[in-house]
Amino acid sequence: MKSPALDIDEEGGRSRATVGDRLRSVTRKYATLIGLLVVVLLFTVLKPKVFLTIGNLRGILVAVAVLGVAAVGQTVVFALNDFDLSVGSVADLSGTVVASLMVFHHMPWPAAIAVGLLIGCACGAFNGFFVAYVNLNPFVVTLGTLTSFAGLSYLYNHSVAISGFSKGFLEIGNGRIGPVPVSVIVLAVVAFIAFWVMERTTIGRRWYAVGGNYDASYLAGVRVRRLRFLAFVACGGCAALAGMVVASQLSISTATSGDYLMLQSLAAVFLGMTAFKESMANIAGTIVGVLFLGVMVDGMAIQYVNSYVQQIVTGVVVIGSVALARIVRRQRGER
Repeated sequence: MKSPALDIDEEGGRSRATVGDRLRSVTRKYATLIGLLVVVLLFTVLKPKVFLTIGNLRGILVAVAVLGVAAVGQTVVFALNDFDLSVGSVADLSGTVVASLMVFHHMPWPAAIAVGLLIGCACGAFNGFFVAYVNLNPFVVTLGTLTSFAGLSYLYNHSVAISGFSKGFLEIGNGRIGPVPVSVIVLAVVAFIAFWVMERTTIGRRWYAVGGNYDASYLAGVRVRRLRFLAFVACGGCAALAGMVVASQLSISTATSGDYLMLQSLAAVFLGMTAFKESMANIAGTIVGVLFLGVMVDGMAIQYVNSYVQQIVTGVVVIGSVALARIVRRQRGER
């Protein structure tokens, strides 16, 4: 017969273990959000009169708006365990074509934007066809289109920077509605639509189901090929929109304006996989990941950290986010 003291100790041990497990679970689930709060606190302490000013916080939001739009599209394909390496090239191609249509062919900016979105969706459809219907590896396909779309962009504008946009187009990247920048509103609308589709609609639930178990979804009658195809189309559309927003922000379009989007969108999605949904791509988590990257870059800039060091830190964050997502997946018993 066990003594009461032993019973109390065992119960206390179980209680402590339960508290510890819950703490680890919360840490795993909200790791990126916790990290965001930590870096905000760090830079607030280091530069209290600069970092938390309205102007600086608004600047961070404007800076991450383009990345956020591209990362939302990347999140959609990640939900199906795919990815798209060509988002930067799609952004460059779409931005270049739209700029050319407005400046050289005098097309009204709303019509030019519609053409740019169609180009982005077409690029996504090209990727999606070979991934979903030809059954090629997404790494191989999107690595190939990364260079091909970049080549098309250079070929189209002959490596010439295009400027002289209409005021309406420039308002997208530089205008405000009240105190809120238009580019931030664009990101909020895109993120809200994507969140609603992925969390509240049948197609979103099926995207997650396919990402969770491709074979089981196929055997259950889910049209997995069409779902993968549509995910790449959505990603291409978001990349095109990001390319147009960055052209508007910079007031100039080049064939390399969106090159950074590929690496940083991947980093944002991986960071988001350790926020809110453990090891699962999700829109809310991706936005947190985007903000984390934006705060890091801004904080290092106001600390006068060398730009090359900033690139090194971004690379480390990419590796760390992938490793963290992998650790969380293993702890959940997934392989």
